[in-house]
Amino acid sequence: MPRPKEFNPDEALEKAMQVFWHKGYQATSMEDLLTAMSLNRGSLYATFGDKRELFLKAMDLYCTGVGVGSRLSILSRPGPAIPLVHQFLEGMLEFALSDPQRRGCLIANTAMELAPHQTDIAKKVSGRLQHLEDAFFKLLTRAKQNGELDKNKNPRALARVLVTMMQGTIVMIKAGTPAEVVRQTAETVLSILK
Repeated sequence: MPRPKEFNPDEALEKAMQVFWHKGYQATSMEDLLTAMSLNRGSLYATFGDKRELFLKAMDLYCTGVGVGSRLSILSRPGPAIPLVHQFLEGMLEFALSDPQRRGCLIANTAMELAPHQTDIAKKVSGRLQHLEDAFFKLLTRAKQNGELDKNKNPRALARVLVTMMQGTIVMIKAGTPAEVVRQTAETVLSILK
């Protein structure tokens, strides 16, 4: 009979996600993970698999937890649609700007670090970005139907612009761009929704 786990796997995965988010995949060593997670090698491998499997699980946690996933429900709330887009994007930017470590976005970081070289990770990143684009598209379609968005505007194209702006401004934040410049960039892009 296997011994019961003497640690909380959810808490350990959260700690691993934080390390990957801060250092990136390549720069994170197994020692970094073992130390952060307070695990021995055997427990880590038995519970999470190898470093790559652990990283993929950490990405999933990010996408459903602290990252976009936890805030995505804003885009499906009832009421006027355009203010919800503003609320969502402003919340995401303030979250990124308030991070003293300037870690950026784990998805954007992964897109730059691993996606060009690993097709399965590229598909995972692309899928997450498509999920966000689809949420924007659905909300912008609603805005158009309700007369909040000009009838000549294309909700799909606008959704792509918003995803691109969001990822780009997150990269700008990570690079140390001043907050006022990031906010001005976001406001300029949001002005196309009028």
